[in-house]
Amino acid sequence: MGDAVLVQKSGGVMDIILNRPEQLNAMNQELMIGLNDAIARAEEPGVRAVLIRGQGKGFCAGGDLKQFAEFLQKDVVPRTLPDTLHQAIQRLRELPRPVVAQINGPCAGAGFSLAMACDLAIAGESARFNLAYAGIGLSPDGSSTYHLPRHVGLKKAMEMFFLPEKMTAAEVLELGLINRVVPDDQLEKTCRDLVLKLSQGPTRALGCAKVLVNRSAQYTLEEQLRLESDYVCETVISRDFKTGVESFLRKEKPVFTGE
Repeated sequence: MGDAVLVQKSGGVMDIILNRPEQLNAMNQELMIGLNDAIARAEEPGVRAVLIRGQGKGFCAGGDLKQFAEFLQKDVVPRTLPDTLHQAIQRLRELPRPVVAQINGPCAGAGFSLAMACDLAIAGESARFNLAYAGIGLSPDGSSTYHLPRHVGLKKAMEMFFLPEKMTAAEVLELGLINRVVPDDQLEKTCRDLVLKLSQGPTRALGCAKVLVNRSAQYTLEEQLRLESDYVCETVISRDFKTGVESFLRKEKPVFTGE
């Protein structure tokens, strides 16, 4: 995995840490490969929730333009560069566990795309967002053209891609692209409490809910109802559902095991 991405596991929580702080965690080839590998590890048994965060003063400043410049000197930018990032995003969306983004400082370009691909996102008040692709003459990537229109509509998405501007955390919250804005000094605790709570939830049911929401935009009502029935039949025989029902009847708080 290298040093560009670190993984820490505690209980049912896995932290995936973008670790290029001097470059504000800008994505180079090593980071993209490390991110893809880390998300693959999040599929391991025992992982029940994931937190993605950046080391240092920023979440992710986008693509590493210095590496792009090196490739351009050789007159070739390898296709594996976007493909590796996109494989990571695909894995992230299909991961049957909740994923939270902890956003501080700059969150731009591919970093903004990564944040949108996470299930939940919490930002500090000083976080700044920018879909900076047009500013450097690059087309968007990282699933931004998929997720952004679904959040803000086609016209607003076009505006954000055509005329990229820096946005505050409050402005991005108003657009529905993040879930919550908190004071900077409370960001780490807020995200830690949230991901811990998710890791103690009914993991299988949460994973099914994630799949259902992901597929709702492309399925007909009939197909979606059929899938809902499939997952109800799957989760109703789980240990967590039995625990939930028994705890409800006893008026106790359930203790889920993710099984």
